[in-house]
Amino acid sequence: MVRMLHIVGSMSPSGIGNFIMNVYRNIDRSKVQFDFIVHETREVTFEDEIRELGGRIYTVTQKAVSARKNFCEIRKIVRDNGYRIVFRHTDTATVALDLLASWLGGAKIRIAHSHSTDTPNVRMHRLFQPLLNLVCTDRFACSPKAGEWLYGDKPYRVIINAIRLDDFAYDLSRRLDIRAKEAWGDRLVIGHVGNLLPVKNHLFMLDIMKELIAICRVRKLQKPLMVFVGDGVMRGPIEEKISELGLEKDVQLLGVRTDTAELLQGLDVFLFPSKYEGLPIAMVEAQCAGLPCLVSDVITDDVNVTDGVVRFSLNENPATWAEEIVRLASIRRRRPDEKLFAEKGFDIREMVKQYEQMG
Repeated sequence: MVRMLHIVGSMSPSGIGNFIMNVYRNIDRSKVQFDFIVHETREVTFEDEIRELGGRIYTVTQKAVSARKNFCEIRKIVRDNGYRIVFRHTDTATVALDLLASWLGGAKIRIAHSHSTDTPNVRMHRLFQPLLNLVCTDRFACSPKAGEWLYGDKPYRVIINAIRLDDFAYDLSRRLDIRAKEAWGDRLVIGHVGNLLPVKNHLFMLDIMKELIAICRVRKLQKPLMVFVGDGVMRGPIEEKISELGLEKDVQLLGVRTDTAELLQGLDVFLFPSKYEGLPIAMVEAQCAGLPCLVSDVITDDVNVTDGVVRFSLNENPATWAEEIVRLASIRRRRPDEKLFAEKGFDIREMVKQYEQMG
């Protein structure tokens, strides 16, 4: 059995965290085990499950506190535990230092895995890009755009963000159960899943919600409700804007949840106006749940599986987005053909075989 070490910023139930856990839950753990280095100081969301599955978790000093200490701790963990295969999941080339530390610790296979197509600090990203390409032995990306972003003209391998289809497939009884549990009643529920970060554009979603409420009131339609699943640095500004717009009864911040598959069943429309993305797994999950998706046009069309995805420019005003939500909400919810997801590589059962072969 081979132990693979995954280095991440955090293991929260969204984005990268969900991707890794989807692989981990479905891989043959008699052949491959996952261990984790995390940089967060708070409790690891998946900690109990990781330990139950046989994984180990190491917490290292954050680079902002001491980059030197962080480097030495990663090198020591790799060396002392004899890790041969190390993954660094990222959206920026600055993590080259983590893979360099892994190399000096003795890791023979050092894999960078790109999960995005942009970063707030592009200058630092460009500065570290040559080093990243030097220290990694393999380059993975969730989409072609994500690969080009992290590696430039260097070769890379696309590893699709796949899911366990049965977990997310639309089911009416599950929908009724979760709506009753969350006390959503007969409201029109618009949802978003993702960390509360500037790139996810939550403040724009609140502007859309304000317009949507006005439209529904005039046309005597179902009263709308917007729910955000996730947490992060934007919670404060989001709460301030909710108060400013008078949306306290119309927007719910559900925080970090591990029952995303159930929550998606209860939604009516999935909203995803990100400023940039790699290949958002939340959109794949939403489509599997039969949800119509209204997303920004900067998101790669590699994520399109069903015909339920509509793309709008972020230059469109919030009222235009709100009108489209009303239209999408009128579409009859249905269970999509799982063959569509398998054909595009989104079936986790096929994807985990690539990890097992590396072991």
